[in-house]
Amino acid sequence: MKPATSRRLRLVSTSLIVTLGAALTGCITVGPDFRQPDVTLEDQWFETLPAGIPNAPDAQAAWWTAFNDPVLTALEQRAYERNLTLQVAGLHIFKARAQLAISEQNLLPQSGSVSVGASHIDTSGVGPIPPAHLWAGHLHVNAGWEIDFWGKYRRQIESDRAQLRVSEAAYDNALVSLFADVANAYIDLRALEQRIAVARENLKSVQQSLTLTQARYRSGASSQLDVEQAATLVAETEAQIPPLIKARAQDRDTLAVLLADPPHAVDAQLKASTSIPVPPTQIDVGIPADLLRRRPDVRQAALNAAAQSALIGAAKAKLYPSLSLTGLFGLSSGEQHGIGLTQWGSKTIGLFSAGITLPILDRTQLQNAVRIQDAAFQEAVFDYQNTVLQAQKEVEDAISGLRTTLDALAASARAADASQRALKLANAQYRSGSVTYDTVLDASRSALRDGDSLAQNQGLAALAAVSLYRALGGGWEVAQGQQVVSEQVAEQMARRTDWGRLLNPPANSPLARASGGQPENGK
Repeated sequence: MKPATSRRLRLVSTSLIVTLGAALTGCITVGPDFRQPDVTLEDQWFETLPAGIPNAPDAQAAWWTAFNDPVLTALEQRAYERNLTLQVAGLHIFKARAQLAISEQNLLPQSGSVSVGASHIDTSGVGPIPPAHLWAGHLHVNAGWEIDFWGKYRRQIESDRAQLRVSEAAYDNALVSLFADVANAYIDLRALEQRIAVARENLKSVQQSLTLTQARYRSGASSQLDVEQAATLVAETEAQIPPLIKARAQDRDTLAVLLADPPHAVDAQLKASTSIPVPPTQIDVGIPADLLRRRPDVRQAALNAAAQSALIGAAKAKLYPSLSLTGLFGLSSGEQHGIGLTQWGSKTIGLFSAGITLPILDRTQLQNAVRIQDAAFQEAVFDYQNTVLQAQKEVEDAISGLRTTLDALAASARAADASQRALKLANAQYRSGSVTYDTVLDASRSALRDGDSLAQNQGLAALAAVSLYRALGGGWEVAQGQQVVSEQVAEQMARRTDWGRLLNPPANSPLARASGGQPENGK
């Protein structure tokens, strides 16, 4: 056969095999297509907000700005930029992108190698054999491809694509928790500062009362019992301050961890304000069905179920025959000098084959592998449904908590005002001698208790608003379109390893970060 004819035949054979593979690929995909699991949701929230807090028409992504506290806003921004746990969640997205890229390569030839070699032999001649010179070289290329006839690789790609979205939802959920944790620590710290201020103010008052009682005792207008009672009240008031200072330091240290800053740096940032943040007067709670879109943990659970559903098909495809194609192309050439003449030649080799593998002896094992994946999928469905119910519960509890805390705040404010007025009257009447010191003692303790309760309820009201924002899944929207790790970390990774476009894939790439939402049925 002429060389030109041989080359044409090889090209035709290659074209036919590629065409056959393309035709076979995509014909059948075994296993179930994912369908969104059914969940039970109310049409409206059972709990309602108080009349003073109407629903806003639109949710605010950066909800912490509604507290109108510049220090809180600055702390949230710094935590978003520096928090290490959030950075780790971002790295999980990079790992999921790389895993998806690996899976997508399985649609191409799964194995292949290139072999290049050369040899050179010189002989000086032995006996009657004259000297000779021999040179030879070769190039061999081989590849193996298992056609994805039953969708084994496509189902794995489907699963890994869902796992990529799972990692993104986990990142968003970490954002929701981070923003709420920063706000909680900051608000609690401010409430403790207010309680410390109340305790110190009351300490001054009871110390003045002690001085007055001692003076009255020296003049014979009071008894030694009054002096001892006044001294006891001073000591009791003093004893309340150190635990509050300790708790305030713990909140500062919590912020230091969340911001990845040393404690002294956090203290420097806290000096710009001292008041307890006031909760917003408008909070959008929407309807229960909004949780499927707004809560990242709900999306994460749904995507986990989608990923597991695809693994059923990947496992089931192994029960069917697999069709593999292998090909070998080789080129050899050489040159020989000796015995007074020179010879040169070259040849090419082309070999293509197809094979079918039937799972027979291990079929029971493969069937049990499918059953394992099916049970895992059912677990994921129940986990999703339970996550939705838990989310609904958390919102109901948060609405109820905010409403009752605001009621308690209003009552404690009235009590604090009344106790301060009672204390002033008791002190005035005690100076005039119309009441005993027991009246001043009771009034002082009530003023301290009610002032401390007011500071606590001011903090609890703000914390209740934060809990509602967390339950609604607010905050993750601020990161849409942003890098999931800091620029410094991305640069270090790029210098250390060739990440290609995985660190920042194009917006139209399957590897790009998706906007929030539920997995599509059958996708």
